Amino acid sequence: MTENLGPAPETEAEREHRSPKWIAPIVTWLASAESAGITGRVFEASGDVLAIAEGWHRGPTSKPVEDPTKLGPIVEEMMAKARLNAGMDGRDGTWPQPQKK
Repeated sequence: MTENLGPAPETEAEREHRSPKWIAPIVTWLASAESAGITGRVFEASGDVLAIAEGWHRGPTSKPVEDPTKLGPIVEEMMAKARLNAGMDGRDGTWPQPQKK
C-alpha cells in the first residue's frame, strides 16, 4: 500500500525500515481489546520510529461564506497565511506538499 509513497528506498536498510513488519504490530495492537480507549489518533510506524500525531490545529480563518463562487480568493488568502502541512516525516513543510501553481 505504501510502496509508491515518497522516494524509493535506495538501500536494503532503507527498504527494511519500510517493511510491513514495523506496521503490523501497531495495527494488531489497535485491533485488540487492549486498545479499546484509543480513538481518533494517527500513528506513524516504521523501522525508524513509532509515533502518535498530535492532532489538528485551527489555522487562518474567515467569516462564513454562503456563496461557493466567492470562496476562491478567500481560500487562496487563507492558504497563503497557513503553515505548510506536515510531510510524511511529521515535520512541517517536508514532502509531500501540494505543487505551487
